[in-house]
Amino acid sequence: MNKFKKDPFYLLKYCLKTILILSILSAILFLTRGFDLSFNFETWMIILPILGAVLCGYPSSILHNCAHGNTGTRLQNDLVGEILGTVMLYGFGGFRLGHMFHHKFPDDPLMDPHPPRGYSFFFFLLSPVKATLGVIERSYFSYFGENKTTRTNIQLQKIAFNISIILRVLFWYLLLGSELFVLFYIPMYVLNIFVFAHINYATHIVNDDGSSEIVNLNNNYYYKIVNKISFGGYFHKNHHRRPQVYNPSKIQLKNDVDYITYIPTNIQEDKKPSFIESLLSGLTGVLKS
Repeated sequence: MNKFKKDPFYLLKYCLKTILILSILSAILFLTRGFDLSFNFETWMIILPILGAVLCGYPSSILHNCAHGNTGTRLQNDLVGEILGTVMLYGFGGFRLGHMFHHKFPDDPLMDPHPPRGYSFFFFLLSPVKATLGVIERSYFSYFGENKTTRTNIQLQKIAFNISIILRVLFWYLLLGSELFVLFYIPMYVLNIFVFAHINYATHIVNDDGSSEIVNLNNNYYYKIVNKISFGGYFHKNHHRRPQVYNPSKIQLKNDVDYITYIPTNIQEDKKPSFIESLLSGLTGVLKS
């Protein structure tokens, strides 16, 4: 986060370097292997989606630990983080920055990239990337001011970020080929998104008094299985208490009190409108204009 605060071009430079590296790697793969859209299914490939499901918890789990510097030396940590950031498409630099905001401002509706308060799981599932970009943009303007130059910089960052995502998809397709990409990578990626969205959604709860709290979950077979394949993902309270521990399920907290993260000043204002309410509000605005 320090680099982000000090250098107004930090994320833009990161995205441009990523674009350059991915362009070179993709060009090498294209020149040596071509671009083959054919799909040749063989019987043994039926195990690929199953393998993707079994392994779905690992990319984000290890990437998450890399964001906290928990994976070996700094060089090893950043290398693994960059590889897995490429697997998850959004990159290591942006993920690490957004995740630090999540830890610094947990459940704050303006500064946490993914507070679940007021969202259905479906809307929460679709919100993190856009919400993270919004948090980064607001923070960027608070550090460097909002003017023509900084607004242009933000737009360039968004463009470069989207290009880097496209190049990551292209890279994995060229590297894996159509069969592995469709039958292994896509199932693993989609399940990974669902699993980790639910970890954040289920472990950040809203209490009856309106306060937000982070909890640990390990009380059914699903949580127990996911905790095994995600290095204690649902032990989210433990993780927020001690983020430098690789597997928070191993933590034994002393004085294990409730971990209240956010208390809204006005519960009514904090409540997000439903989809229907938003739609009606928009239609009303159109009719009035």
